[in-house]
Amino acid sequence: MRLIKFLVICVCWFNPMYTYGSTDLYEELIRVEQQALVEPIQYITILSSEQSVDKSPTSKNLFYKVLLARLYSFHGDVTLAKLTFDSVFPQLPETDTWLRGYWMLYRSNLSLGEGKLPQALKQIDQAIALFVRSNDLKMQIRARTTKAILLLWQEDYKLSIELLEAAYLASKTSQIPNSTMNYVYTGFAAYYTSMSIFDQAIKFAELAKDNVVNNGDVVNGLPIISVLCSTYERAQQLDLANACYEQMIDLSVTVKVPRYLFWGPAGKASVAIKQQDYSTALKLLYLAKSYLPDLAINPAHVVALYNNFAKSFIALNQPAQALEYLARSEELLNQYQRPLNNRYKRNTLLLKAKSQEIQKDFVAANESLWLFIDLVEEAKLSTQQKLEQEARSKFESTQQEIKLQLAEEKLKNQQIELERLEKDAQLQTAYSIIGFLAFVSISIFTFNQHKAFRKSQYRANTDVLTGAPNRRYILDFVLKKLLEREKLFAVAILDIDHFKHVNDKYGHDIGDQALIGFTQTLNEYLSDTDCKFARFGGEEFLVVMPGYDITKAKAFITGLCDLIRATSYTEETISLTSSAGVSQYIKGIQLNAILKQADEKLYEAKNTGRDKVCS
Repeated sequence: MRLIKFLVICVCWFNPMYTYGSTDLYEELIRVEQQALVEPIQYITILSSEQSVDKSPTSKNLFYKVLLARLYSFHGDVTLAKLTFDSVFPQLPETDTWLRGYWMLYRSNLSLGEGKLPQALKQIDQAIALFVRSNDLKMQIRARTTKAILLLWQEDYKLSIELLEAAYLASKTSQIPNSTMNYVYTGFAAYYTSMSIFDQAIKFAELAKDNVVNNGDVVNGLPIISVLCSTYERAQQLDLANACYEQMIDLSVTVKVPRYLFWGPAGKASVAIKQQDYSTALKLLYLAKSYLPDLAINPAHVVALYNNFAKSFIALNQPAQALEYLARSEELLNQYQRPLNNRYKRNTLLLKAKSQEIQKDFVAANESLWLFIDLVEEAKLSTQQKLEQEARSKFESTQQEIKLQLAEEKLKNQQIELERLEKDAQLQTAYSIIGFLAFVSISIFTFNQHKAFRKSQYRANTDVLTGAPNRRYILDFVLKKLLEREKLFAVAILDIDHFKHVNDKYGHDIGDQALIGFTQTLNEYLSDTDCKFARFGGEEFLVVMPGYDITKAKAFITGLCDLIRATSYTEETISLTSSAGVSQYIKGIQLNAILKQADEKLYEAKNTGRDKVCS
């Protein structure tokens, strides 16, 4: 079905009634545009002065106004950009479909920056329709690839990749200039970054960057560099990411574009957080924040900034400051609605729960986690993680579709003089081969999709460092397997004694090894039982014991603590002890209450000498 839709898009693009046919005037206007993209600040001065002198509503003057609005938007002068866009639109002739399409295309970019995604999508759809009526293939490719990028903001990855594939095929089989190809390359880079397929994302982003560097295109160059920087960062190529963000800042200073002076330090701060350099991260975050009052930045980027403040403060054990920034994130998220809000809210709630745990406000932390779980359930059918499974399994076949389409086009051109097959037997053989290949392709696709789904489920329920089940897995197990069925069970919260001392004395690498070894001990001890465990956070682990009452559970956990005490960990042969609090499920009480009771008993064990089990 997806291949059929892809072919329908291609047929529409290659139909003769849609071939490129812009007038000499529009060619002249595009040449002016290319010059303005190289020297945006100079052209803001030139175009604004020309508009004050010649106000006649000719196509050329109206185009210059739209171009001026676009340059204002790029510079970060959003108020001027809106005023200019809005003032010129009523003057655009109904009959000038190309100029109206140009207005819609670049007004949609500004709408996205304002956080108005539905409005941006309506505008880009109108731009596509207008460029189709104008028979301008180059502008259709610009508009369709822009729509593909907008669709990523609402997690419609399927339609996004279909538009990009069709644009790629159209550009490769027509005489499309490099300036238009940049839109295609940037679209693919954004898509593959969203899918975490970073080698492909980097390849396309670097292709786009090379083009704009060669053309001197600053207006398209800075967004492309921004995409490349974030892709390096997400791919954990942190040195390349840092160098890339430095280049963005230097170029922003040179051409005097404040909005990228925000994104540069914000990006470097994100890299610093990944490098656990939280003091540097905070300095960079405050620098990025200083640009906010003068700029209209997409609310999603501001939420990401505030959440990075929270991550840094959590790492520095300053939960109160973290919660202040998380409150700002929640306030922003409540002010605008879009599909990606679910993801940003989930990130915010997880950070909020961590901050509340540090403050020992376990009731509030559990409430935040339950809200997080509700959002996970709500997003199961639409969240990026679900769609990544589909995209990853389709990736290879998608690439093959493009290659086959291009190969077919080449063969048609080379063999145009050859006669078609005339014998039914030959046709039947061809159909049989096609049918066999289709069967093999579908089988491979189904296998890859199932494999990707299992892998994604494992990642979602597993702690990255230790390989142990995570909090999400264990809470889901308790809810669905025990609480809903009202079965007897007990829980224990274990905390490694003086673990901060291990990190301080031996370093975090040894501390991580100790956590991995601790996890292996739990695995061995629980291997012949029905008990489950999970890393609950930091050096805390939760053990769930189905069928155990409080007496049996305490004895079981005491044996576990004895084994932990007798085991040596890491290459430094470190000895560890653990304190534990045990509680039992009583019919009618909630999971929060069970966990709170276990946590109180853990607190008692810690305060009465450690290395003991309290119940």
